[in-house]
Amino acid sequence: MKKKLRQILDSTLHTCFEKGLLTSVPPPDYVIEVPKNANHGHFATNLPMALSGAQKKNPREIATILMEQLQQRKDIFDGIDVAGPGFINFLLKPDQWHQVLREVVTKRQDYGRNDFGNSDKVLVEFVSANPTGPLHIGHGRGAALGNTLCRILSFCGYHVSSEFYINDAGQQIRMLGESIYSRWRQWDDPEYPFPESGYRGNYIAELARAVSKQVDLSNMQKEEAISTCARIGEQIMLREIKEDLERFRVPFDTWFSEKRLHTEGIIAKTLRELEKGGHLFTEEGALWIKTRPYGDDKDRVLRKGDGQLTYFASDISYHLDKRQRGFSWAINLWGADHHGYIPRMKAALKANGISEKWLSVMLIQLVKLWKGGKEMKMSKRAGSYVTLKELIDEVGVDAARFVFLTKHHDSPLDFDIDLVKKQDSDNPVYYVQYAHARTCSIFRKAEEQGLRLPRHPDGFLALLTLDEEISLMRMMAEFPGLLEEICKSLEPHRLTYFLTDFAAVFHRYFNLGTKFPEHRIVSVNRDLSLARLFLAQGVQQIIATGLDLMGIESPEKM
Repeated sequence: MKKKLRQILDSTLHTCFEKGLLTSVPPPDYVIEVPKNANHGHFATNLPMALSGAQKKNPREIATILMEQLQQRKDIFDGIDVAGPGFINFLLKPDQWHQVLREVVTKRQDYGRNDFGNSDKVLVEFVSANPTGPLHIGHGRGAALGNTLCRILSFCGYHVSSEFYINDAGQQIRMLGESIYSRWRQWDDPEYPFPESGYRGNYIAELARAVSKQVDLSNMQKEEAISTCARIGEQIMLREIKEDLERFRVPFDTWFSEKRLHTEGIIAKTLRELEKGGHLFTEEGALWIKTRPYGDDKDRVLRKGDGQLTYFASDISYHLDKRQRGFSWAINLWGADHHGYIPRMKAALKANGISEKWLSVMLIQLVKLWKGGKEMKMSKRAGSYVTLKELIDEVGVDAARFVFLTKHHDSPLDFDIDLVKKQDSDNPVYYVQYAHARTCSIFRKAEEQGLRLPRHPDGFLALLTLDEEISLMRMMAEFPGLLEEICKSLEPHRLTYFLTDFAAVFHRYFNLGTKFPEHRIVSVNRDLSLARLFLAQGVQQIIATGLDLMGIESPEKM
């Protein structure tokens, strides 16, 4: 609806230019918003104020000129007025909202689908946990956010690929092997030292048992045994990570191994190209990249004096490889502790002639888990954190995904287990899913009474005149624009807010019927019942689509 209103405003502005009512100037940036006060109409715009500087006129004077032209559109507007310093408020005719509902029930699951992304190739990389331990609840938040973003971007016309970057070439894999080997040795020699920086969760002992069943470590030299423990341990952990993510409804199109950067000569090629471009220098035996000229606070080491490559060298090569694979936009979801890493990565990309806008980074803040009024900090298996698997076992996939999406990704999140296990309106996921289940119940009741929706809603929707009915249709009209805004802002949590508010409006509307029989969705008035059933169908579809984009099920009974 905002798009339609913008088209009308742009056309009206052009008419004013042609008639000489306003001086012809480039169209300014202006906003169309929903007023907080419902008495101010359905929409408001600041267009007159955006024009005032170029027109050298008072905004209210410009608003009056525009309003006189807009009043000719009696097919659209029920009322137009000037407010405050120069806002224009609009009240739309009810049939405009009826057209929205008609579109929803006609397009069904395709309502809101658009080509905003213009088939641009986008790579979303997220989770990317080290294969050295189980996924924790922080990884779960990143998984829910990344997967939901992929779903929304795809729905809005982007060609999306999801990728998990496997950190399998660094020191952490060696430490995994040492940790597993030490636990194996401690079975016969409890005094055998455990590495100071080793992984201490109970899962290490489980890995030691699994490895010892596959190979005979006692017949190997220490280094060979550690290497074997690292290799098999990594394989087992990666398999568990994949299983947990599949269960969490988070599949990946690509699992990119860091080892490839080394074995396929990708890093070596990157260093040669950087050197050819004059971006490298040697100092104190180390190889550096000049990132300071491109916005970083200092230059960075790519190869240490002992010949070891830094993580930064791998990361630059990895991102250049993404670009060479033809992606026009890369989106990374990183932990909040990587905040300082963003400017150096963008500086390295700029050194390679890649715009910093090519890479977008979403920082994921920590999650605190609460139960019984106390914070949960320990996992029996992981030792130092609660695993994603344990959380899913406790509350289920739907509740976990929903709660992970209830706040902006850059805000800390408190996850209250007791709250999401309640079956009442205090539980946000239950509240939204129940709205869908309630519409299904309405249709079952209607069928019992012999009411079935005709193929087309024409002739019925004009009967929807209650404020609550108009409010539901107005919110339906916001849905497509909301999805486009999420693509721009990379804020998938806004869909959660919308669905929660939408469900609340529907529940209030449904509850009207318990107080006033004439407001029941299925009543003695057949035509009005059919009109309201079409409205319930629209509500059902919006919630089902929204939950599906979040990777959450839409139950028919609860």
